[in-house]
Amino acid sequence: GHSRNQRAVETNDRLKEAEYLLSVGQADEARAVIKRVLADDPDNSEALALKSIIAIVQNDNERALELAHQAVQHDNLSAPARLALSYAQQATFDIDAALASVKQAINLDPLNALIWARLSELQMSVGELDQALESAQEAVNLNPLIAKTQTVLGFAYLLKINTQTAQSIFHEAILLDQADPMPRLGLGLALIREGQLEAGRIELEIAASLDPGNALIRSYLGKAYFEEKRYSLAETQFELAKALDPHDPT
Repeated sequence: GHSRNQRAVETNDRLKEAEYLLSVGQADEARAVIKRVLADDPDNSEALALKSIIAIVQNDNERALELAHQAVQHDNLSAPARLALSYAQQATFDIDAALASVKQAINLDPLNALIWARLSELQMSVGELDQALESAQEAVNLNPLIAKTQTVLGFAYLLKINTQTAQSIFHEAILLDQADPMPRLGLGLALIREGQLEAGRIELEIAASLDPGNALIRSYLGKAYFEEKRYSLAETQFELAKALDPHDPT
């Protein structure tokens, strides 16, 4: 059985490598690594789940859904499979199903901070703001040292119009991950909501420079320029946002 164990370790390393490649935006490279895993082990649920996430990144949402369902079929007790399914369901606008999948993922892996953060994000998107705040707090209790959990908690407070608390949490998240655009976006919005337009706009500019392809950040930056009566700058941002994501109504 030694060689089988060795293979399991290799597979695990490859999955980690693919996950890393995906997190730094190298979806094609990640896909190549996963292809190798699936060649050895066609039923690997985690590999299928990652492949599903890559399909979403590449805007192939129907394929993502198909792959995520396969991942769940191959391993009914896999939290990553349920999580991938929730992203695919959200991408195909089935938010209720996405929420149900995340809740199943939490039952399978209740100590996973990132799954709680994901639940909070979905609860925010359907306007369940009290539940979203609770889920985000749970995520931070489980792991306060990742920017993602702090950022989600910041947005939960922001939506409850508690801008002071939101601000200090976004500051915390920025310290944890200087390269993450989302806490900058949150901080910018919190500052603007408090009437500090210039300070807020500067944070949004930093967010846009960290993730130039993010349509959402572009639209908020456009709004900020518009508030500052800098119309040509605003127009550029809106044009970019529209080009980056033609389906986004923002």
